[in-house]
Amino acid sequence: MRSFKISDVRQLVNIALLALLVFLTLVPILFMLVSSLKSNAQILGNFWGLPAPARWGNYGEAFHSIWRYIVNTIAYAVVGSVLVMALSSVSGYLFAKKTFPGKDFLFMLMLAMMMVPGILTLIPSYVLYENMGLTNTPWAIIIACAAGGQIFGTFLCRTFMAGLPSELFEAARIDGATERRVFLQVVLPLSVPILATLFIMQSVGVYNDYIWPLLTIRDSNLQVIAVGLTIFTKQFGITDLGTRFAAYTIASLPLLAIFSFGMKYYIQGMTQGALKL
Repeated sequence: MRSFKISDVRQLVNIALLALLVFLTLVPILFMLVSSLKSNAQILGNFWGLPAPARWGNYGEAFHSIWRYIVNTIAYAVVGSVLVMALSSVSGYLFAKKTFPGKDFLFMLMLAMMMVPGILTLIPSYVLYENMGLTNTPWAIIIACAAGGQIFGTFLCRTFMAGLPSELFEAARIDGATERRVFLQVVLPLSVPILATLFIMQSVGVYNDYIWPLLTIRDSNLQVIAVGLTIFTKQFGITDLGTRFAAYTIASLPLLAIFSFGMKYYIQGMTQGALKL
């Protein structure tokens, strides 16, 4: 029989520790899933027990209460993220492959803006949006997403595109391609991983944002899911903990879907773009 070596013992210990960390990470999620099928009496009377019987109606009641918030948030996230991708890809390409006066200074200025905490600009931004008549409209979320994600998006795209071989662009220009065609048919297809990474990051940011929508959106019909989860109990009179946990579970599904379909490009973009210096 094969004898155990010290390296085998270490490997087993590492696997056990990793399995423990994964389990501890999943405990809140498992608790949420189990509790979403319980009533108040089951949760308070048998905290760690399984639902008996399972109350699948919690999901129907929760979905009826929060579906509008989910639709609003997905719409804001998609439109805002697409705008960030469009603006960041253009500015990233210019910073990476073009030469113009003040290029390095402007890029360093953008990096310096990344160091400013967003909370410091919260009140000035609110006053600006209020004077422009954008508060309590979807544009308060969409424009804030496009403007706020532009700096980091430009940094990611510039870092990624700087690593693309310039010979491809020169070959396209020799063949008679215009600068617009080079960008649309050469740069963008090669930049799909970093653009997908940017889309996922921006979508998650909009989906999880709480302070800005709470400050700028007063109409509950326009509100996002992060705020909606805190007010639907008061609005719909829901006091059942199981229904709340069901709402939390439903609200997490769009993020899981986005990351599941874009995980390949996300990892590829982070390793090829964000880690390049």
